[in-house]
Amino acid sequence: MRLVSWLVAVTVVSLVSIVLSERRAFDPVQNLSLTATTPLASRLRDAVRPVDDFFKGITDRGDIARENKDLRDQVEKLQHAVAAQQNAEQRVRELEDALGVKQSRPEDQLLVANVMSEDTSSLKRMIAIDRGSNDGLDEGMVVLSRGGSLIGTVSRVFKDFCWVQLITDPDSSVNAQVIPSTPQTQAGEPTPTPAVTGTPAVTGTPAPLTSSPASTATPAPAPPSPTPMPTPLRGVAEGDLKHELILDLLPADAALAQGSLVTTSGLGGNYPRELLIGSIQSVEQRSQSPFTKATLNPAANLSTLDTVLVLLSFKPARLSQQ
Repeated sequence: MRLVSWLVAVTVVSLVSIVLSERRAFDPVQNLSLTATTPLASRLRDAVRPVDDFFKGITDRGDIARENKDLRDQVEKLQHAVAAQQNAEQRVRELEDALGVKQSRPEDQLLVANVMSEDTSSLKRMIAIDRGSNDGLDEGMVVLSRGGSLIGTVSRVFKDFCWVQLITDPDSSVNAQVIPSTPQTQAGEPTPTPAVTGTPAVTGTPAPLTSSPASTATPAPAPPSPTPMPTPLRGVAEGDLKHELILDLLPADAALAQGSLVTTSGLGGNYPRELLIGSIQSVEQRSQSPFTKATLNPAANLSTLDTVLVLLSFKPARLSQQ
């Protein structure tokens, strides 16, 4: 019975509330309630805002961290693409240089090889290249830079790679010569032309007619006197423990100029003639020594070798005897 009474009461109150709400009878009460609670709600929002900002900041920092990671990944990919492009361009330039050397030496058979590693010990100056006995390489073969200058010889050969002894290695020795400068030929002095004078006339007597030339012919100048070419200064280019290239065993009275080019002499049969080795950097002349010594600047940068050329068509003397 009580339950029925409560249901009836709740229904009546609800109907009355609906009717009064439709007639806006509660508007004054609502206005009073909002007026009373607005300051409190504002204070509550101000009090809660730092907490809300804190949690929002945590969420934003997470988003920023993810965005930064994505951006770093994109930058890394772009840098990788740029590096790959630069390496490809460098490789193209190296192959173009090597192709230029091959075209300038059509009589030679050259094999392009890549530098794999370098012996960094203080006693050796060697590099490893990605060609070996399977490619026809043998010990003693001459190795050139991509520009065509001498850098060393094959020292140890394996199936797929080999070690190259550089010319700055302490055990390296190359018969070399200093290229002399071209002498200036001097023309011979012209022969003096004798003066032509007429026969003097006698007073009162008609002078005899003489046929004097209208113009005096100048004789041709004498041909230039042949000047003998200077003999190349020969020595031995050797490496030392300082990884420098020394040209030794030069004549004591050798007149050397800084910058003079040095090439292979071909003596001994282990290197072909006229391969560029380098240029003279400094000269050391000692009064008590029977020889003059010079420090050379190698033509190729031996510390940045990437692409080299192996001379297959030239057989060193020690290989020819096998």
